[in-house]
Amino acid sequence: MVTTQWSEEAPRRAADRTSGKPKPRRAVVAVLVLVVLAAVLVYLPKAQPAETSASGTGITYLAGQTKMNPAYGKGVTVAGVTCAPGVRQVPFSHYAPPCEPAWHGDNGGATAPGVTATTINLTYRKAATDILAALYTIIPESVVGTNANAVTTMQAYINFFNKYYELYGRHVVLEPFDGEGNFIAEDTGAGAPQAEADAVNVATSLHAFADMSLIDSSVVYTDDLAANKVVSFGLYVQDRQWYTAGAPYQYSPGPDCSQQAEAIGAILGKQLGGLPTEFAGGSLKGQPQKIGIFYQNVPTSYDCEQSIAASLARYGVTPAATADITFNLSALPNEAADAIAQMKKAGVTTIICSSCDPVTPQYYMQAAQQADYHPEWFLQSYFAANALSTPAYTRLMPAAQRDQILTIGKAPTATIANEALEAYRLGNTDPSAQLSPGYVFIYESLMQFFDGLQLAGPDLPPQNLEAAMRDVPKSTPGGIFGGWNGSAGPYDPASDFQILKWTNSAVDPQDGKMGTYEACDNGQSFTFAPTITAVPSETELKCSLPTATAPATKTATTGAARSGS
Repeated sequence: MVTTQWSEEAPRRAADRTSGKPKPRRAVVAVLVLVVLAAVLVYLPKAQPAETSASGTGITYLAGQTKMNPAYGKGVTVAGVTCAPGVRQVPFSHYAPPCEPAWHGDNGGATAPGVTATTINLTYRKAATDILAALYTIIPESVVGTNANAVTTMQAYINFFNKYYELYGRHVVLEPFDGEGNFIAEDTGAGAPQAEADAVNVATSLHAFADMSLIDSSVVYTDDLAANKVVSFGLYVQDRQWYTAGAPYQYSPGPDCSQQAEAIGAILGKQLGGLPTEFAGGSLKGQPQKIGIFYQNVPTSYDCEQSIAASLARYGVTPAATADITFNLSALPNEAADAIAQMKKAGVTTIICSSCDPVTPQYYMQAAQQADYHPEWFLQSYFAANALSTPAYTRLMPAAQRDQILTIGKAPTATIANEALEAYRLGNTDPSAQLSPGYVFIYESLMQFFDGLQLAGPDLPPQNLEAAMRDVPKSTPGGIFGGWNGSAGPYDPASDFQILKWTNSAVDPQDGKMGTYEACDNGQSFTFAPTITAVPSETELKCSLPTATAPATKTATTGAARSGS
């Protein structure tokens, strides 16, 4: 087996991460300690007797609080929707909770830090301008977006959810702020003191109940938020144990990398294991399958890589080579070239990119192209909702290599059927605002948050939010994220996936540009599970081209996009 050296520190840190709830990993200076203690005294909710709901779901109420109305009860919702069996709080949504007639009564006031009788505080850490400038040299602004359009898009969605969801007399208030830290430094192992300072600021100065910094977040930052008792909803996905250890503070729309590993093992180990390599190019096409794995040189990525290796082992498959890469923009070209040389020498036909971000695959594939090496690529996304599997990101990769990509997720749907666009239309109050390129992922994260808020009821400590996430209902077919089901959570509701294959030669049904992901095996969806029985054994994938559609229209996105700042 060919492998690069992994330091002993990484597995130790990964093991430590699952030993319990997150704890501050660095000493906070005495002044900050005093600030935290003072804030606790001021903002700690007054203790009141609690009683558990009769439903047995674990939702609690404080003495004197008015309880939730029954789901699907008789009446109209806060937004005026007539409630009835089968009607969702947002009728056009595949993911909204059951409708609840409008609630009136005593919500208990300040039931948790960041919660008052009228507000729920949500923070968003904006990326520094110089960090975005560096990112834009690799991923265009038109693909990744800006701070400005992220904030305006998020606010439009919050306006929508505040109007349509039952929040028991409260509304969510968005508080964007300029952080001391930045996600690129934190993702490369630096910036820990700044991340901690940002988390302390969020907890003690901005008094947030939750944070939703999305791509501007990091594992370090969310760990520090949890240590300061702030809930976070992140785009970066980790293994299942990471969320369990961080309970009840850390969530993602998923699928987490443990679920993705289950799928990868079933696809490459069960369905394609033992078969000739189908989607490789050049001399590798038709060769017996040999798997290699790339992953980032950080403990959480190592955990995800280990989950993939364990899943493959269940089907008798052992990777022929593994390589860890440092997320360092100056070192990436050389490291990627060395890793590709290792894979080629080992005869690898199929490379799994584990915890794959939007940047490193570009370097891997450029190095492979220069080496005249054309393996299959299986992208396991580092981002929730398989954000890496979106056509805009994939088109940044070399054309000859990306035509050999497999992944999992949900095949792109036509813009006209996109509930995220309809919600934006209903919540946006500024016709000149730019819709963020990542609007789908902003919408999905906020959907998860607001689902939890409605299902948690008027008493809102993080423990009630955690219990409520288990009640997120099974989604209806046809949703843009694939299947959701709270029973698969509670930290990640993703419940099923499709097998996807990239093609350069078809029109994407969402943005009207050439190049898209096609659904394989007639678009069949498979349920995440340690053993995915529905995936067939030793059967070639059948990936049909999607029907070409006309480009998306301006009216669908409520106006032409403009550059943000």
